[in-house]
Amino acid sequence: MKRIGIVGGIAWPSSMVYYRRINEYYRERTDSTENHTPRLVMIQTDFALIEKAQKEGDWDQVGRILAGEAQKLKAAGADFFLLACNTVHTAAEYIMNNVDLPMLHIVDAAARKVVEGGVKTVGLLGSRYTMTGTYFVGRLQQQYGLNVLVAEGQHQTNVHDALYGELASNVFRDETRAKFRAAIADLIDRGAELVILGCTESGMLVDQSDSEVPIIDTSIVHAQAAVDLALSGN
Repeated sequence: MKRIGIVGGIAWPSSMVYYRRINEYYRERTDSTENHTPRLVMIQTDFALIEKAQKEGDWDQVGRILAGEAQKLKAAGADFFLLACNTVHTAAEYIMNNVDLPMLHIVDAAARKVVEGGVKTVGLLGSRYTMTGTYFVGRLQQQYGLNVLVAEGQHQTNVHDALYGELASNVFRDETRAKFRAAIADLIDRGAELVILGCTESGMLVDQSDSEVPIIDTSIVHAQAAVDLALSGN
């Protein structure tokens, strides 16, 4: 089995989700009756430094920080790595060009699930960087031929502010869940056949019961894709 490398702490609550789901899914995939666990190594970055660079629009600095952490994963024996966060994939090209280790892209993990379901129009909720940038929307459109709707207006503001003001600090409120449900409903009203939770903390706040159409939690499908790759012969 390949060793999975995880750059976590962006933010720390979702790192717990990744760790748990990787171990749970590994058990499901291997159907083991013994206490075997997957081979993995995790490193945590300082989210405040990432957030500062994001606010300043300095994505190369985001890339430099995360590339440095990924190099440490390589030194620790990782065979490939993932970034346990959607937004920082804005700097994915810089990171991949500066790390001598394969990276498992979060958008590809989500897109494969969409394609498997035969859906063509998806709604996307994430940080404002994710919803207005190109790394997620552009990849879905250009590489997978999908139509993408994003939260707009107050819905976009509500989701973005909650991610940085609450979810990243492990704060989950009923009133915030109601705002996410409203944003999801608006996407569905506009034609979304499926909703992608494009922030790795979102699935800790809302779940399938909050949507009339299927939901894909990027943290879950990304973690599962990591196990699939680790167990593959490729």
